[in-house]
Amino acid sequence: MKNGMKTMSSTTQPDGPSRTTQDRGGFTLIELLVVIAIIALLVAILLPALAGARESSRRTVCLSNCRQMSLSMNYYANDQREWYPVKPVPATPGGLSAAQVAAWPYSNQQLHGGVAGMFSLRQLGDGAATDSTTQDPGWIAGFYLTTPPVSTPIMEGYLEGFGALVCPSDRLDIYWSPSVAPGSRAYTTGKPKQPRAPKSVEEVVSYNISYLYIAGFKLDDPALVGPAPLWGDEANCCDVGTRAWWGDAGDAIAAGVRPQTNMFSKEDNHGTDGGNYAFTDGHATMVRGSAAASFFTGGNTNPQNVNILDPFRSDRLQTHD
Repeated sequence: MKNGMKTMSSTTQPDGPSRTTQDRGGFTLIELLVVIAIIALLVAILLPALAGARESSRRTVCLSNCRQMSLSMNYYANDQREWYPVKPVPATPGGLSAAQVAAWPYSNQQLHGGVAGMFSLRQLGDGAATDSTTQDPGWIAGFYLTTPPVSTPIMEGYLEGFGALVCPSDRLDIYWSPSVAPGSRAYTTGKPKQPRAPKSVEEVVSYNISYLYIAGFKLDDPALVGPAPLWGDEANCCDVGTRAWWGDAGDAIAAGVRPQTNMFSKEDNHGTDGGNYAFTDGHATMVRGSAAASFFTGGNTNPQNVNILDPFRSDRLQTHD
Protein backbone atom coordinates (compact mmCIF):
# COMPACT_ATOMS: atom_id res chain seq x y z
CA MET A 1 0.00 0.00 0.00
CA LYS A 2 1.23 3.48 -0.82
CA ASN A 3 1.91 6.40 1.54
CA GLY A 4 4.20 4.29 3.72
CA MET A 5 1.40 2.27 5.26
CA LYS A 6 2.17 -1.33 5.94
CA THR A 7 0.31 -3.95 4.09
CA MET A 8 -1.39 -6.82 5.89
CA SER A 9 -0.34 -10.14 4.54
CA SER A 10 -2.70 -13.04 4.40
CA THR A 11 -0.91 -14.65 7.37
CA THR A 12 -1.03 -11.66 9.71
CA GLN A 13 -3.46 -12.08 12.67
CA PRO A 14 -5.74 -9.25 13.79
CA ASP A 15 -4.89 -7.26 16.89
CA GLY A 16 -5.52 -9.11 20.24
CA PRO A 17 -3.93 -11.80 22.41
CA SER A 18 -2.10 -14.55 20.63
CA ARG A 19 -3.37 -18.13 21.22
CA THR A 20 -1.28 -21.12 20.38
CA THR A 21 -2.32 -24.67 19.73
CA GLN A 22 -0.91 -25.66 23.16
CA ASP A 23 -3.04 -22.99 24.91
CA ARG A 24 -6.16 -24.35 23.29
CA GLY A 25 -5.31 -27.91 24.44
CA GLY A 26 -4.94 -27.27 28.23
CA PHE A 27 -2.39 -29.29 30.29
CA THR A 28 -0.22 -31.78 28.53
CA LEU A 29 0.14 -35.34 29.78
CA ILE A 30 3.64 -34.56 31.00
CA GLU A 31 2.40 -31.63 33.07
CA LEU A 32 -0.39 -33.74 34.62
CA LEU A 33 2.07 -36.49 35.55
CA VAL A 34 4.37 -33.93 37.17
CA VAL A 35 1.49 -32.51 39.25
CA ILE A 36 0.40 -36.02 40.32
CA ALA A 37 3.97 -36.88 41.28
CA ILE A 38 4.28 -33.73 43.37
CA ILE A 39 0.98 -34.46 45.15
CA ALA A 40 2.05 -38.06 45.82
CA LEU A 41 5.35 -36.84 47.23
CA LEU A 42 3.61 -34.37 49.53
CA VAL A 43 1.20 -37.07 50.74
CA ALA A 44 4.11 -39.43 51.41
CA ILE A 45 5.84 -36.72 53.44
CA LEU A 46 2.77 -35.55 55.36
CA LEU A 47 1.03 -38.83 56.17
CA PRO A 48 3.68 -40.12 58.64
CA ALA A 49 3.70 -36.72 60.32
CA LEU A 50 -0.10 -36.75 60.61
CA ALA A 51 -0.06 -40.33 61.92
CA GLY A 52 2.59 -39.37 64.46
CA ALA A 53 0.54 -36.36 65.56
CA ARG A 54 -2.55 -38.53 66.02
CA GLU A 55 -0.63 -41.08 68.09
CA SER A 56 0.92 -38.30 70.16
CA SER A 57 -2.57 -36.99 70.86
CA ARG A 58 -3.76 -40.47 71.83
CA ARG A 59 -0.84 -40.90 74.19
CA THR A 60 -1.67 -37.60 75.83
CA VAL A 61 -5.23 -38.81 76.42
CA CYS A 62 -3.88 -42.10 77.76
CA LEU A 63 -1.63 -40.26 80.22
CA SER A 64 -4.61 -38.20 81.33
CA ASN A 65 -6.62 -41.41 81.86
CA CYS A 66 -3.84 -42.79 84.06
CA ARG A 67 -3.62 -39.61 86.13
CA GLN A 68 -7.38 -39.59 86.58
CA MET A 69 -7.31 -43.16 87.85
CA SER A 70 -4.46 -42.41 90.26
CA LEU A 71 -6.44 -39.46 91.61
CA SER A 72 -9.55 -41.63 92.06
CA MET A 73 -7.53 -44.28 93.86
CA ASN A 74 -6.00 -41.68 96.15
CA TYR A 75 -9.51 -40.56 97.08
CA TYR A 76 -10.31 -44.19 97.82
CA ALA A 77 -7.17 -44.63 99.94
CA ASN A 78 -8.00 -41.53 101.98
CA ASP A 79 -11.32 -43.17 102.83
CA GLN A 80 -9.90 -46.64 103.48
CA ARG A 81 -7.15 -46.23 106.10
CA GLU A 82 -4.57 -45.39 103.40
CA TRP A 83 -5.00 -48.65 101.48
CA TYR A 84 -5.34 -48.49 97.73
CA PRO A 85 -8.09 -50.78 96.37
CA VAL A 86 -7.75 -54.43 97.28
CA LYS A 87 -10.75 -56.64 96.59
CA PRO A 88 -11.83 -58.80 99.54
CA VAL A 89 -10.76 -62.43 99.52
CA PRO A 90 -11.88 -65.49 101.50
CA ALA A 91 -10.50 -66.06 104.97
CA THR A 92 -6.88 -67.16 105.12
CA PRO A 93 -6.73 -70.97 105.11
CA GLY A 94 -4.61 -72.92 107.54
CA GLY A 95 -1.26 -74.47 106.79
CA LEU A 96 0.27 -71.42 105.11
CA SER A 97 3.74 -70.08 105.82
CA ALA A 98 4.16 -66.63 107.35
CA ALA A 99 5.10 -65.22 103.94
CA GLN A 100 2.02 -66.80 102.35
CA VAL A 101 -0.21 -65.42 105.08
CA ALA A 102 1.25 -61.93 104.53
CA ALA A 103 0.65 -62.18 100.78
CA TRP A 104 -2.81 -63.76 101.01
CA PRO A 105 -4.88 -60.51 100.91
CA TYR A 106 -3.25 -59.61 97.56
CA SER A 107 -3.42 -63.08 96.03
CA ASN A 108 -5.88 -64.18 93.36
CA GLN A 109 -7.25 -60.70 92.72
CA GLN A 110 -7.81 -61.78 89.12
CA LEU A 111 -10.35 -64.35 90.33
CA HIS A 112 -12.54 -61.59 91.73
CA GLY A 113 -13.43 -60.05 88.42
CA GLY A 114 -9.98 -58.81 87.56
CA VAL A 115 -9.55 -55.06 87.25
CA ALA A 116 -13.09 -54.86 85.86
CA GLY A 117 -14.35 -56.34 89.15
CA MET A 118 -13.41 -53.11 90.93
CA PHE A 119 -16.05 -51.31 88.85
CA SER A 120 -18.62 -53.94 87.88
CA LEU A 121 -20.14 -57.10 89.33
CA ARG A 122 -22.13 -57.76 86.18
CA GLN A 123 -19.75 -58.03 83.24
CA LEU A 124 -21.84 -58.78 80.17
CA GLY A 125 -19.67 -57.01 77.60
CA ASP A 126 -20.88 -57.85 74.10
CA GLY A 127 -22.81 -60.83 75.42
CA ALA A 128 -20.52 -63.40 73.81
CA ALA A 129 -18.74 -66.18 75.68
CA THR A 130 -15.66 -64.98 77.52
CA ASP A 131 -13.15 -67.13 75.65
CA SER A 132 -12.82 -70.24 73.50
CA THR A 133 -14.63 -72.26 76.20
CA THR A 134 -18.35 -72.23 76.95
CA GLN A 135 -17.97 -69.78 79.84
CA ASP A 136 -21.18 -67.76 80.22
CA PRO A 137 -21.05 -63.97 80.09
CA GLY A 138 -21.71 -62.15 83.31
CA TRP A 139 -19.85 -64.77 85.37
CA ILE A 140 -18.62 -62.21 87.89
CA ALA A 141 -22.05 -61.72 89.47
CA GLY A 142 -21.74 -62.87 93.08
CA PHE A 143 -18.22 -64.13 92.47
CA TYR A 144 -16.63 -62.49 95.48
CA LEU A 145 -16.13 -65.48 97.76
CA THR A 146 -16.58 -63.63 101.01
CA THR A 147 -19.05 -63.85 103.87
CA PRO A 148 -21.28 -61.97 103.45
CA PRO A 149 -20.91 -61.71 99.65
CA VAL A 150 -19.84 -58.37 98.20
CA SER A 151 -22.73 -56.54 96.58
CA THR A 152 -21.05 -53.25 95.55
CA PRO A 153 -17.88 -52.77 93.44
CA ILE A 154 -15.17 -51.28 95.63
CA MET A 155 -14.50 -48.36 93.26
CA GLU A 156 -18.13 -47.42 92.83
CA GLY A 157 -18.52 -43.67 93.28
CA TYR A 158 -14.81 -42.89 92.85
CA LEU A 159 -14.77 -42.64 89.04
CA GLU A 160 -17.06 -40.42 87.01
CA GLY A 161 -18.01 -42.46 83.96
CA PHE A 162 -15.97 -45.25 82.38
CA GLY A 163 -14.27 -43.45 79.48
CA ALA A 164 -10.94 -43.34 81.32
CA LEU A 165 -10.80 -47.14 81.30
CA VAL A 166 -9.94 -47.26 77.59
CA CYS A 167 -6.74 -46.05 75.92
CA PRO A 168 -7.57 -44.47 72.52
CA SER A 169 -4.58 -46.33 71.02
CA ASP A 170 -5.93 -49.72 72.12
CA ARG A 171 -7.09 -51.61 69.04
CA LEU A 172 -6.96 -55.22 70.26
CA ASP A 173 -7.49 -57.24 73.40
CA ILE A 174 -7.22 -60.97 73.94
CA TYR A 175 -10.05 -62.14 76.17
CA TRP A 176 -8.88 -65.08 78.26
CA SER A 177 -10.72 -67.23 80.74
CA PRO A 178 -10.27 -66.58 84.48
CA SER A 179 -9.39 -70.27 84.75
CA VAL A 180 -6.18 -69.84 82.74
CA ALA A 181 -3.36 -71.39 84.77
CA PRO A 182 0.44 -71.23 84.50
CA GLY A 183 1.60 -73.49 81.71
CA SER A 184 -1.42 -72.81 79.51
CA ARG A 185 -1.32 -70.35 76.66
CA ALA A 186 -3.73 -67.48 77.24
CA TYR A 187 -2.64 -65.61 74.11
CA THR A 188 -3.31 -68.49 71.73
CA THR A 189 -6.56 -69.68 73.33
CA GLY A 190 -8.26 -66.33 74.00
CA LYS A 191 -10.61 -64.49 71.68
CA PRO A 192 -9.50 -61.28 69.93
CA LYS A 193 -11.78 -58.43 70.97
CA GLN A 194 -12.23 -54.81 69.87
CA PRO A 195 -12.02 -52.54 72.96
CA ARG A 196 -14.61 -49.79 73.30
CA ALA A 197 -15.41 -47.33 76.04
CA PRO A 198 -18.07 -48.85 78.32
CA LYS A 199 -21.35 -46.94 78.29
CA SER A 200 -22.82 -48.88 81.18
CA VAL A 201 -21.64 -50.97 84.12
CA GLU A 202 -22.54 -54.13 82.17
CA GLU A 203 -20.02 -53.19 79.48
CA VAL A 204 -17.18 -52.91 82.00
CA VAL A 205 -15.38 -56.12 81.17
CA SER A 206 -11.70 -56.99 80.79
CA TYR A 207 -11.46 -56.45 77.03
CA ASN A 208 -13.00 -52.99 77.40
CA ILE A 209 -10.27 -51.99 79.84
CA SER A 210 -6.86 -51.07 78.42
CA TYR A 211 -4.97 -51.02 81.70
CA LEU A 212 -3.64 -53.19 84.50
CA TYR A 213 -3.48 -52.54 88.24
CA ILE A 214 -0.83 -53.32 90.85
CA ALA A 215 -2.66 -54.09 94.11
CA GLY A 216 -1.15 -53.98 97.59
CA PHE A 217 0.18 -50.45 98.14
CA LYS A 218 -0.58 -47.92 100.88
CA LEU A 219 -0.44 -44.14 100.83
CA ASP A 220 2.30 -44.03 103.45
CA ASP A 221 4.38 -47.11 102.71
CA PRO A 222 7.63 -47.26 104.73
CA ALA A 223 9.07 -49.88 102.38
CA LEU A 224 9.14 -47.48 99.43
CA VAL A 225 11.67 -44.77 98.59
CA GLY A 226 9.49 -43.06 96.02
CA PRO A 227 6.06 -43.09 94.40
CA ALA A 228 4.85 -46.59 93.54
CA PRO A 229 3.41 -47.65 90.17
CA LEU A 230 -0.35 -48.18 90.43
CA TRP A 231 -2.04 -48.23 87.04
CA GLY A 232 -1.00 -48.31 83.43
CA ASP A 233 -1.01 -49.88 79.98
CA GLU A 234 -1.55 -53.62 79.91
CA ALA A 235 -0.16 -56.08 77.40
CA ASN A 236 -2.31 -58.38 75.29
CA CYS A 237 -1.49 -61.36 77.46
CA CYS A 238 -2.45 -62.86 80.81
CA ASP A 239 -1.21 -59.89 82.87
CA VAL A 240 -1.28 -61.65 86.24
CA GLY A 241 1.65 -61.79 88.65
CA THR A 242 4.90 -62.87 87.04
CA ARG A 243 3.10 -63.53 83.75
CA ALA A 244 2.48 -59.80 83.31
CA TRP A 245 4.08 -58.00 80.37
CA TRP A 246 4.64 -61.22 78.43
CA GLY A 247 6.26 -63.00 81.36
CA ASP A 248 5.00 -66.33 80.04
CA ALA A 249 7.48 -67.61 77.45
CA GLY A 250 4.85 -69.34 75.30
CA ASP A 251 2.67 -66.24 75.12
CA ALA A 252 5.70 -64.07 74.38
CA ILE A 253 6.84 -66.26 71.49
CA ALA A 254 3.31 -66.37 70.04
CA ALA A 255 3.19 -62.55 70.12
CA GLY A 256 6.65 -62.10 68.62
CA VAL A 257 8.23 -60.92 71.88
CA ARG A 258 11.61 -62.23 72.98
CA PRO A 259 10.98 -64.42 76.08
CA GLN A 260 12.16 -63.28 79.51
CA THR A 261 12.42 -59.64 78.45
CA ASN A 262 8.94 -58.46 79.55
CA MET A 263 8.97 -56.04 76.63
CA PHE A 264 5.88 -54.82 74.78
CA SER A 265 4.57 -56.31 71.55
CA LYS A 266 3.67 -54.46 68.36
CA GLU A 267 -0.04 -55.11 69.08
CA ASP A 268 0.01 -53.59 72.58
CA ASN A 269 -1.54 -50.17 73.22
CA HIS A 270 1.49 -48.14 72.08
CA GLY A 271 3.32 -50.86 70.21
CA THR A 272 6.87 -51.62 71.22
CA ASP A 273 7.50 -48.05 72.43
CA GLY A 274 6.39 -48.81 76.01
CA GLY A 275 3.44 -48.00 78.24
CA ASN A 276 2.01 -45.10 80.25
CA TYR A 277 1.88 -45.54 84.04
CA ALA A 278 0.47 -43.51 86.90
CA PHE A 279 2.10 -43.52 90.33
CA THR A 280 0.86 -43.08 93.88
CA ASP A 281 1.74 -39.37 93.88
CA GLY A 282 -0.52 -38.76 90.88
CA HIS A 283 2.11 -38.23 88.20
CA ALA A 284 2.13 -40.33 85.04
CA THR A 285 4.86 -41.04 82.55
CA MET A 286 5.74 -43.40 79.71
CA VAL A 287 7.93 -46.31 80.78
CA ARG A 288 10.01 -47.67 77.92
CA GLY A 289 11.64 -51.05 77.73
CA SER A 290 10.52 -53.51 80.38
CA ALA A 291 7.95 -52.28 82.90
CA ALA A 292 8.54 -55.38 85.03
CA ALA A 293 12.26 -54.64 85.24
CA SER A 294 11.63 -50.97 86.02
CA PHE A 295 9.18 -51.71 88.83
CA PHE A 296 10.47 -54.92 90.39
CA THR A 297 14.04 -55.69 89.32
CA GLY A 298 15.37 -52.33 88.22
CA GLY A 299 18.25 -52.21 90.67
CA ASN A 300 18.91 -49.93 93.62
CA THR A 301 19.52 -46.90 91.41
CA ASN A 302 16.03 -46.90 89.89
CA PRO A 303 13.55 -44.99 92.11
CA GLN A 304 10.64 -46.77 90.40
CA ASN A 305 11.84 -50.09 91.83
CA VAL A 306 9.56 -51.08 94.75
CA ASN A 307 12.12 -53.54 96.17
CA ILE A 308 14.94 -51.14 97.02
CA LEU A 309 14.39 -51.09 100.81
CA ASP A 310 12.53 -54.38 101.10
CA PRO A 311 13.64 -56.98 98.53
CA PHE A 312 10.41 -58.89 99.12
CA ARG A 313 8.00 -55.97 98.84
CA SER A 314 6.76 -57.13 95.45
CA ASP A 315 5.79 -60.48 97.00
CA ARG A 316 2.99 -58.61 98.78
CA LEU A 317 1.63 -57.15 95.53
CA GLN A 318 -0.30 -58.51 92.62
CA THR A 319 -0.27 -57.22 89.08
CA HIS A 320 -3.49 -58.09 87.26
CA ASP A 321 -5.74 -56.90 84.46
